[in-house]
Amino acid sequence: AGGVRAQFSDPVNIALGQRGLEAFERFASRPGGEIDLHQNGYLFLLDNADDVRVFEESVRLQNSLGVPSRIVSVAEACALSPLVSPEGLLAAAYSPRDGHCTPEAVVQGYASAARRFGARIVTGCEVTGIVVSDGEITAVRTSNEDILTSVVVCAAGAWAGSVGDMAGVDLPVRPLRRQIRVTEPLPWLPAGVPMTIDFGSTFYFHPEGRGLLFGMSDPSEPFGFDVGVSDAWLERLAPVVTRR
Repeated sequence: AGGVRAQFSDPVNIALGQRGLEAFERFASRPGGEIDLHQNGYLFLLDNADDVRVFEESVRLQNSLGVPSRIVSVAEACALSPLVSPEGLLAAAYSPRDGHCTPEAVVQGYASAARRFGARIVTGCEVTGIVVSDGEITAVRTSNEDILTSVVVCAAGAWAGSVGDMAGVDLPVRPLRRQIRVTEPLPWLPAGVPMTIDFGSTFYFHPEGRGLLFGMSDPSEPFGFDVGVSDAWLERLAPVVTRR
């Protein structure tokens, strides 16, 4: 969904989020490229008193580490994100520096810069194993060839756990399909709408071009590498969208 934020509840993820934001803010010069970064903020809508208390604590931690987040009233939340219905809301958490960008543009920007500095990027080539001898990596096996190396950087995302297994390293990463949809152009869509998350239901949306990108987690989705698209989850989504 392209979201970038530093609104997290633990110091490590907050620091990672801040470094990510800094990298995306200077992306045009390093590594270079347009990623369509929109820093309209992240807005978490809260309809549960316990969640409000947790977010208040997280905001205090974030502020102590330099994140400009704050708890806002329901009225301010609806002003920030005018599509939102206030029904049942108690408060919201907002950080103006957060936002969203275009994921594939980020990938292409890093790839283009890597090539300029001599990297060779091989596509359509499966990594099938990592050779470890006496506790040291010696090679990476692929469907094309074996590559001799003493260092492997795992940047495999949802497949990271599988890559870790090849080297005998337990990485607790489990893949889970998440689906999104993008609406047709909406001429009435106001400018500057933040990434808006209905925390209790996990429904979220943000502007995408002239339309709206939206999604929601599916508790019935099993862990696995299914990358197919289905409409079954939309039946659960519809009443949440109607209410919120």
